[in-house]
Amino acid sequence: MSDVQLDAAAFHRRAKRLTNSVKKADVDSILILQGRSDENHPYTKTIATQMWLLGYEFPNTLILVTSDKIYVVASQKKAKILEALKSTPGGVPIEIFVHGKDAAKNQEIFNQTISVMKSSGAKLGVIAKDSPSGKTVDEWNTAFMPSKAEFSETDVSSTIAGLLSVKEDSEMKYQRTAAKMCSSVMHSYFIDEMAGIFDEEKSITNEKMAERIANVLANDKLSKKLFPNVSALDMAEWSTGPIVQSGGQYDLSPTANCSASQLHAGTVVCTLSMRYFMYNASISRTFMIDPTPEQEKNYSFLLGLQKQALSWLKSGATMGAVYSKILSHVQEHRPDLQENLTKDCGFVTGIELSDGYNTISPGCTTALEPNMVIVLRIGLENLVNPKGTDTQSKTYAYQLIDTVVVREGSDAEPITTGEKEPNDVSFFFNDEEAAAPAPKREAKRENNREANGGAAKPTTRKSAILPSKFRSEEKEEESNTRKRREHQKELLNRLLGRRRFAGEAGDDGEETRVFKKFESYKRETALPREARSCKILVDERAESIVLPIYGMAVPFHISTLKNIVKTEEGDYVYLRINLASPGQGVGKKDNLPQDDAGSTFVRSLTFRSTDAVRMNDIHNSITGLKRDQVKRETEKAQLADIVQQDKLIQAVGQRPVRLPDVFMRPVADGKRFPAALEIHNNGLRYVSAGRSGGSTIDILFNNIRHLFFQPCDNELLVLIHVHLKNPIMLGKKKTQDIQFYREASDASFDETGNRRRRIRYGDEDEIEAEQEERRRRRQLNKEFKEFASKIADASNHEVEVDTPFREVSFNGVPARANVLLQPTVDCLVHLSDTPFFIITVVDVELVHLERVQFGLKNFDMVFVFKDFKRSPVHVNTIPMKQLDNVKEWLDSVNLAYTEGPVNLNWAPIMKTINTDPVGFFEDGGWAFLAHDSDAEDDESEEEESEFTVSEDEFEESESESSDAESGFGTESDSSEGDDMDDSDESGEDWDDLEAKAKAYDDKRSHGGDGGDRAPAKRARKR
Repeated sequence: MSDVQLDAAAFHRRAKRLTNSVKKADVDSILILQGRSDENHPYTKTIATQMWLLGYEFPNTLILVTSDKIYVVASQKKAKILEALKSTPGGVPIEIFVHGKDAAKNQEIFNQTISVMKSSGAKLGVIAKDSPSGKTVDEWNTAFMPSKAEFSETDVSSTIAGLLSVKEDSEMKYQRTAAKMCSSVMHSYFIDEMAGIFDEEKSITNEKMAERIANVLANDKLSKKLFPNVSALDMAEWSTGPIVQSGGQYDLSPTANCSASQLHAGTVVCTLSMRYFMYNASISRTFMIDPTPEQEKNYSFLLGLQKQALSWLKSGATMGAVYSKILSHVQEHRPDLQENLTKDCGFVTGIELSDGYNTISPGCTTALEPNMVIVLRIGLENLVNPKGTDTQSKTYAYQLIDTVVVREGSDAEPITTGEKEPNDVSFFFNDEEAAAPAPKREAKRENNREANGGAAKPTTRKSAILPSKFRSEEKEEESNTRKRREHQKELLNRLLGRRRFAGEAGDDGEETRVFKKFESYKRETALPREARSCKILVDERAESIVLPIYGMAVPFHISTLKNIVKTEEGDYVYLRINLASPGQGVGKKDNLPQDDAGSTFVRSLTFRSTDAVRMNDIHNSITGLKRDQVKRETEKAQLADIVQQDKLIQAVGQRPVRLPDVFMRPVADGKRFPAALEIHNNGLRYVSAGRSGGSTIDILFNNIRHLFFQPCDNELLVLIHVHLKNPIMLGKKKTQDIQFYREASDASFDETGNRRRRIRYGDEDEIEAEQEERRRRRQLNKEFKEFASKIADASNHEVEVDTPFREVSFNGVPARANVLLQPTVDCLVHLSDTPFFIITVVDVELVHLERVQFGLKNFDMVFVFKDFKRSPVHVNTIPMKQLDNVKEWLDSVNLAYTEGPVNLNWAPIMKTINTDPVGFFEDGGWAFLAHDSDAEDDESEEEESEFTVSEDEFEESESESSDAESGFGTESDSSEGDDMDDSDESGEDWDDLEAKAKAYDDKRSHGGDGGDRAPAKRARKR
């Protein structure tokens, strides 16, 4: 314990509360005695008090608390640590006695302690339920036994429990972290594991499932993924083992054990309790597999009861009164469940997982106070399911546990989070149940997407003609389309109902231009001597032009020059110098700001001379000076968003992980050379070779926004692509995308040049070459994928690896060429060729599909960003046959999209939005784009679907049509022929038509030109 450092401020702050509680407990002193550590009882009230007061457990230590002072009897090492507490000014006085191995000296020390107790008073407060043991405890009992009769002992456990129940801000931080860790394990690990087991019909016991959950903390890689923001994972541990219960055997107590029976696909109750820096939190969820309507009803009532209980947990209310309200609510709304309600509905938590004195149960008079942390436990046990298909499904139980914080004047705040709505915890694996019209949660949960509404109610089709060969295909397609439209309608309503710009003033979306003042010379004497000759002078050092005006040398800074024009007329050469001034240009760049509206500006000056050589030199000098100035300003503007990266911390004491022989794009210096990419403590390093000795490129993890790995399947390259948050300088250019790649084909190896190929060339060699290429591609994919995973591990999963999904890709033209665009989890990318194309989904506000109309082969897609000052990005010429795939992808990533028949001019649209964003949303926002979207089409389809044919009408129409057909068939051939002959509008038969068409084609092929043959061919196809 030599490295233990106590928080003196926290000790004295809490010690003051402890000394004040002596009189409140109606005692004269409180004795806190801790013996040796006991693994079977790791968290007793005594240990909890020590950890709350000191931050650590101090075995074999006695603490005596009086109303004005604290006395501690401890070993020499512990006494040395405690000495630091004495130097705090204004703190609670503390006196330390040192005991050792000498029993006689220890007896004297204990006698001194007893004397202090006698001087304080005869009322002694103790923690009655704790039974410490050990050598120190035995020596104390021996010393205290003769005087024990002089004291009256009182149990002060409830008083201490009250002190521990109200949390300080530092304690609340640990409780919140523990709650987040519980929630993360529950909703990011357990649910997926359980759904996978049931979906794949695997067998596992409840105990084994609990062991899997418990091993999460032992798995460093998984822990970093689940808890990326937890800095001290070594301080996290399970308060109790994870509890998984199913199959009719349920025990809803906090200390229940898992059964050895199989995990049953019925009702599963999972309870998790974790401790972080000594502070506990708990969460419990119930999951229903193929529930009956009665089970769903009971769960919905339980969920509503928990929400009501949160509103009753307010400061000032007693815990017993809260339980009474819960019980009354059950008696009023569901009296049949009164006997199934648990006997208590929660308890105070903190250093102790369960405080046995402060519980939400009948008769508890403890009043709730702000910053109390409570485990709210609402459960229904011993429920009967009469529709159970097996004995394990006959009995079930429900439990919802959340860790909540009591607030002043408001409802309790849950600090455990996660899904618990009926649709979120219901899983359906039975095909018949899955086809029911009610909306349910799918067994395989989609990434970050919730179920939206229910499937449309099936309608009876009253036509014998089907648009699909199979009715099941048609119903599935209609259902998916309807779900997508409903989801899009919800997303658009969410966009239209949002007020992101309330209270903000708009602008025109253009950069605010500032009037700049340029100073060529600070004083007149700084002018060059050559200026006295009243000639045009170009001063490159001062970046100025000195012009003679009325016999005076007047300097003009090169930044004020707009352009210079040289013309020759006869013997004279004219130089027209045009200067930049406000109000003269019609373009955005020419519209300069002005400092004083009343100022007079010189717009142009014209000089002439017969010295053509000198005038040509002046023109070239001024042009060169202006070109250099523009170049400097351009480079300065380009570097405006460059952020200085932190310094790379190299791996010391071990060789860094390397990916050898990779090329980089863009090339830093001249010709490309292969080099190694290295992983260091806080970033990547690539040392590129070059003609000038090469350069070192450092990429820090905190500047990486996206990390992509693209395999070489159906590609020429295998690559790792880094998309940065802020651009960096690569040579003399800035870049925001850096790619490291290796070619999949080995061009340096000539497969036809060896002796074997010269002797024998056939199918066997080709097969062998193909197999070798596939093997090489697999090896490259494995090498690059493992290296990308190591990058994610080295960054503590601040950077996650993303892989493009080629199976949902589509073609488009984002720049100059038609390329393959591939979605990833977070982006839409094209990485195979330059220029790279990366769109981050979370940055997109809306996607508009242009040129979506019948008869066109392609359509365009426009990405409008949440930052309206950012220009929309266009992807053109997407094949119309991929429209549904694009819509499905946009809907799957929760991007609202609209569509229209024409291309829009987005520059004035965005300028209008930036000018008055509040007014834009008040006038309907994006509603003007949603006119032809799926959300609008859904309404029209619903209107059309209102027409239905009754069975009687349908049968009557069929009978009429059949009668008509039979009547036509009974007509005699002669009458039929007479009718046709008598008709003036009768048509020719097919043979005559074919003969005429053939004759017409022959005539056109011999005498007509080629341009007229196409209509004839089209007519013949009709």
